[in-house]
Amino acid sequence: MTDVRPITIAISAMGGQGGGVLSNWIRDMAESNGYAAQSTSVPGVAQRTGATIYYLELFNQAEAAKSGLPPVLAMTPVPGDVDIVIAAELVEAGRAMQRGFVSSDRTTLITTTHRSYTVAERQDKGNGLVDGDKIVEIAQQQAKTLVAFDMQQLAVETNSVISSVLFGALAGSGQLPFSKENFEQAVAKGGIAVETNLTAFNAAYIKAQQDGNVAAAPANDEFGLPTQVKSKSAQRLLERVKAELPSQVQGIAFEGVRQLVDYQDPEYADQYLDIVKSFTQQDTAEKDYILSVELARNLALWMAFQDTIRVADQKTRASRMENIRREVKAKEDQMVYPVEFLHPRLEEICDSMPRALGQWVLSNKLASGFIKLLFQHGKKIQTAKLGGFLMLYIMASMRGMRRRTLRYAVEHKAIGEWLGKVTDLIKQDYEMAVELVRCQRLIKGYGDTHSRGKANFDRIVGALTSITSAKTIADLQSAALEGEDNKSFEKLLASL
Repeated sequence: MTDVRPITIAISAMGGQGGGVLSNWIRDMAESNGYAAQSTSVPGVAQRTGATIYYLELFNQAEAAKSGLPPVLAMTPVPGDVDIVIAAELVEAGRAMQRGFVSSDRTTLITTTHRSYTVAERQDKGNGLVDGDKIVEIAQQQAKTLVAFDMQQLAVETNSVISSVLFGALAGSGQLPFSKENFEQAVAKGGIAVETNLTAFNAAYIKAQQDGNVAAAPANDEFGLPTQVKSKSAQRLLERVKAELPSQVQGIAFEGVRQLVDYQDPEYADQYLDIVKSFTQQDTAEKDYILSVELARNLALWMAFQDTIRVADQKTRASRMENIRREVKAKEDQMVYPVEFLHPRLEEICDSMPRALGQWVLSNKLASGFIKLLFQHGKKIQTAKLGGFLMLYIMASMRGMRRRTLRYAVEHKAIGEWLGKVTDLIKQDYEMAVELVRCQRLIKGYGDTHSRGKANFDRIVGALTSITSAKTIADLQSAALEGEDNKSFEKLLASL
């Protein structure tokens, strides 16, 4: 009998992240250096509903020879018996901990801190995002050794894939009995983009050895003021924020300024700051300007409402095409032709017209029927081809006309009414005013999603005379975000 045991490694990776390549590198390196190696994989349901789990066991053949018995290697990881866990996405690290694969007495956890949102997170009508900081905090407590940083970003910077970064982090952790040269030889032996993979490998190797390599994902709700900005108009707006708003509000307000300049122009951001400033003057430092912070956030979101002009603008940006090319791993000499499927409703088409014309079309059965006939089927537009690109580009260039559109008039009338209700509530119940500000999160997207959210928002505002506490408004918001059937929301609203 011998006390020598295999080295156990579990890898969790989604489709396209190179988990199989990483597993092969580890296995080949082990076999080339006197170890028996076995690797297995259990695929997930889909790229983001479940990741593939690769499991390896490495056994020193010299030790096996001493015992006179061949090693017996397992095919699946066992909770409490895994030496190294490698996660190619932060939530997958959390799932590994949940399954018991990470233990404080033996496990080294190597994980990226970047996020690729799950189906459940994307489907949630509210903020369904998993708290990345909490996962890192738990990992620091649960793992014997933790190596965590944004490995996806490092892969992008080195024009590589995350598998080579994970391999470099594994080498830098010093948890395997192999030299750095052994790792590099495994990459070279694989024969796939060797130079690029080695560049990423070496960058991650250095990063993993640096002190303080544990870094949480940036908090969603923390915004700081920039030290410098590029344009004169941006600098002027930054100075306005610093001079006119309390420090508690400045970070989130300048983020709102960024979004609204990108959405419309600097004058639109000035309009936004005028409103935020007026509410800070009604707010109080004793409450830490909570209402003003929430208003700065939600007002910016509402003022940047998603109309056809905005959709066209987002779909024709060079950065979007670069992201698509990167996601499909297109080579420099390859053409990529994304197909946009657009199916605007009559209301969305009229919303993009000048106010008077849009109202006339909506009220005229003949005109509205003709437009419905034209757009009864969805349109497929290839934005990488000149005709399709120009169609959306011209629509996006209508940004200068936005203030004269029907949609702009409707949204800003609703914003004014909302702000008026908030002002009235501040004098009566500060906490209720804060929750009414937060109700804006119900209004999002476009089409049916926007219509449902706005209808629920309007019903909450209409029921304010029957509501006596901030908690009731908060509960109504949560109920409205629970599901498409609105059953919970209807039940709670009826109880009032």
